[in-house]
Amino acid sequence: MKSKIIPYIKMYGVAILITVVFVLLHVPLPWILGPIVGIFILKKFSKDNYILNKEIRNVSFAITGVQIGATFTTATIGQVAPYFLPFLLFTVVLIILSIVSGIFFAKIAKMGQTTGVIGSVPGGLSVMVAISDSMKANTGLVAIFHTIRLISVLFIVPIVATLLFKESGSSEFAQQTVDNDSPLWTILIYGIIYFIAYLLRFKIPASYVLVPMIIIAIIKIIGLPIIPLASFLFHFAQLSIGIHLGLSIELKDIKKAGRYTFLYFFLTIVIISLSVLFGYMFAELSDLTFATGMLSMAPGGLVEMAITAHDIGADPAIVGSLQLVRMLIIILLLPIVLTKVWGRQ
Repeated sequence: MKSKIIPYIKMYGVAILITVVFVLLHVPLPWILGPIVGIFILKKFSKDNYILNKEIRNVSFAITGVQIGATFTTATIGQVAPYFLPFLLFTVVLIILSIVSGIFFAKIAKMGQTTGVIGSVPGGLSVMVAISDSMKANTGLVAIFHTIRLISVLFIVPIVATLLFKESGSSEFAQQTVDNDSPLWTILIYGIIYFIAYLLRFKIPASYVLVPMIIIAIIKIIGLPIIPLASFLFHFAQLSIGIHLGLSIELKDIKKAGRYTFLYFFLTIVIISLSVLFGYMFAELSDLTFATGMLSMAPGGLVEMAITAHDIGADPAIVGSLQLVRMLIIILLLPIVLTKVWGRQ
């Protein structure tokens, strides 16, 4: 028992220490980036095998889904609807440019086009690895390239967003913990939501985030009473997600890519830059702020971008909604396109 607890003490201890330093230094996304850096350091100087309990990870994603869903209001749907078509256009263009950059990358690196394309499209790591396996691409390189993209996006986008839009955080996240007289028994709803997410884990991608986010958003929009979660749970969830990401990213895997690493990093920077440009254009075509438009277009994860939106004063509900739309487009349509074009090569 003691041998199982000690690794957790080390992981959370180092993660909290680095997070505190990041908070004091005003580093963006400190509760996620802090644990990532902390786990990197821990793995570098410790030979122990660190594993985060699967249930802790899933509960943390669910809590974050609740956090994002609670920012939705009756006006959110009306705000998002007019932006759907222009957002869809920019998203498709960004995906096409990613595919083109993947073809270019594959040609320079002398690898299969399928590997280059799957490694370049801004989809989730686990999803793209699964697609790579099904299409018999080089899954090892695909995983490495998406690891490089993940690290780049996690560190670059929040920092750029913070430098460009340094505002006080939106009050919407905080409102969950104040002025609520909901019955205590409604806390059971969270358990039911988690159970539903568990049942749908094989049918809905990222169900532990999406199911709580959608159900809580519906509850908020129709005005049903529900007791808010304590704010420290949101910090714990972000801390645990950061630890999970830190454990998922292996620097030795990046080294395996060798000379491809810098080329792929350059292409990642290009895609991030294009997303910033598209975010600006998207904001100009709508009533959204540049910050909200940029984070909606950024090639990052739904959770990370929604939290960043909160930190810089953008709209987490709109960012979360539009990131969800893009994620669904990539998950549902991209495999079909890739299979049609490259599946028989």
